[in-house]
Amino acid sequence: MRETGLPDAPPIVLIHGWVYDSIETFSKLVPYLADRFRVIMIDQRNYGRSSRLYEDYEIDTAADETAAVMDVLDVRQATVLGYSMGGMVAQALARRHPGHVARVVLAATAAKPMRRPVIDAAGMAALRVLWKVGNLEGARASHYVLRHAGAYGPEHDRWLWDVMLARDSELNLRALRAIKRFDSRKWVGQLIPPVLVIIPTRDQIIFPSAQYELAGLARDPVVLELDARHEAVFSHAGTIADAVVEFAEKS
Repeated sequence: MRETGLPDAPPIVLIHGWVYDSIETFSKLVPYLADRFRVIMIDQRNYGRSSRLYEDYEIDTAADETAAVMDVLDVRQATVLGYSMGGMVAQALARRHPGHVARVVLAATAAKPMRRPVIDAAGMAALRVLWKVGNLEGARASHYVLRHAGAYGPEHDRWLWDVMLARDSELNLRALRAIKRFDSRKWVGQLIPPVLVIIPTRDQIIFPSAQYELAGLARDPVVLELDARHEAVFSHAGTIADAVVEFAEKS
């Protein structure tokens, strides 16, 4: 857990996605929010400073763990922003712990991100092998994505390489299995908090069609479309922040 911003301001909880932890995900967004909110970034299990747990889990598990951290911090009725996998956690959090969530922002995410069994048991096994033998290649790809999106400058290269190379592929695959099993289509429309859905219309990771489906299932959502890829949280951080501030400050 990391915290910044104004201690007495309204809280906003940021939940990161798959592969990258909260600092890596929200490095561009937080500066736009820190002068208006108490900004709380929660690392999901197996990411950042959180514990490494070599066991399968569900998105609901991550939501319950997020609520537990909020309880420790005495945070209630927060604006909760979930990005990618974090958006799935945010949906589950709003359903399972509605008293913790005043408003929910679902960015670059879906109600059912993996519609078809595109990664079956054999595929997951193959991916595990490739990831373990190709950790350097995975680190190189992740490094390129973050640098190309403008998330970090060259002065952070050494730190970024160390972070990428330290990744544990087995833990990433456990998170991917949780994503694969997630499906909120039957209940996301029953969520009580107001919803803002942010859709990068050129998203290459979470298909835009799945994101539009989420917007259609949610109850009276505010929808922001961005001409952006999945890295919109870096490339369009200012635009996202403006929308989040306006949404969070609605009476």
